Amino acid sequence: MPSWRVPVEDRSDDVMPPPLAGKVERHSHQSRVLEGNPWGDPTDRTLPVYVPPSGTTRGRPLLVLLSGYSGSGWTNFERGRFFEESLVGRLDRIIRTGKAPEAVMVGPDCLTTLGGSQYLNSTATGRYEDYVVEEVVPWVRQRYGTGPTAVLGTSSGGFGALVLAMRHPDVFSAAGSNAGDAYFEYCYPTDFPVSFRELRRAGGPEAFLRKVLRHFEGRFLPSNPLAETLSILAYASCYSPIESEPGRFDLPFDLETGALRDDVWSRWLAWDPVRMVDTPRYSDAVRRLSYVYVDGGGQDEFGLDVGARVFAERARRHGAKVELQEFDGGHFDKGPRYDVMFPRLLAALGLRPEGADSPPL
Repeated sequence: MPSWRVPVEDRSDDVMPPPLAGKVERHSHQSRVLEGNPWGDPTDRTLPVYVPPSGTTRGRPLLVLLSGYSGSGWTNFERGRFFEESLVGRLDRIIRTGKAPEAVMVGPDCLTTLGGSQYLNSTATGRYEDYVVEEVVPWVRQRYGTGPTAVLGTSSGGFGALVLAMRHPDVFSAAGSNAGDAYFEYCYPTDFPVSFRELRRAGGPEAFLRKVLRHFEGRFLPSNPLAETLSILAYASCYSPIESEPGRFDLPFDLETGALRDDVWSRWLAWDPVRMVDTPRYSDAVRRLSYVYVDGGGQDEFGLDVGARVFAERARRHGAKVELQEFDGGHFDKGPRYDVMFPRLLAALGLRPEGADSPPL
């Protein structure tokens, strides 16, 4: 029988990513604004910072990478798994191969007991918008001497990028949203009946939470009804907190009938980027951004490709510089989109790879 060999020369960086040309520095960051948060979530957070290959950070652009629901900042800064490139690995490769200029990237950890903060201030969860804007960004700028700043992310992180950029155009010059939560009528209500049934079956929200916080059954995947329900509770804690009762929040549907509660649902809709951009404060803010990137996959399980299209049309109507990208994939096919997003955002900040002839976007 003839022998054969493993063609190692065909091994790509996707299969076995090389060591980073740059490096990741991990810091322990003690938050002041998260002190006293209602659920007692940690105030000492791991803060990973990517430093580019040259080791030079002064004047380099800063990318603030926001994780999706149930993700924490450091997860995107780990070594990629087999056949999977991490986001920090993608940025490093793009810089190493000259497709983008050197940049610094930070990943704030905004995880809560229920899985996420949506990067908002809420009396139910804590001051996570302030944590990113008032603590993390100034800390990185001071320690590393970074230059212009862009905010970006996937899913809930994409939502956070759009919202924080519109609320703080003095802090962020550009924003990138990969399948970010938008056009809430499509992306959330399909989970409401599932959540209603699970909460009824458990005996109410508190009984449900007591059960899943003690022991979560199965894998934490969107197809798991327990995960779907927990995510809706997390979003409610961010969008519809009860301000007079810290730590508590309203649900967007009635626990007896399952019917939508219009008074609560309207509070959710007020945070929809599609609606926000139609208000004078935010339409003015989005015009001040040098560039906004939004995308969505044609098979997105939550209809967020439609949300991206609607947001892009509304924002352009108000004079914003928005690029819409659509791709053949689902909600969780995020990795390759950053090969587009990283260089475009950095170009929008007025930077390009050394020796590049093409002008910035």
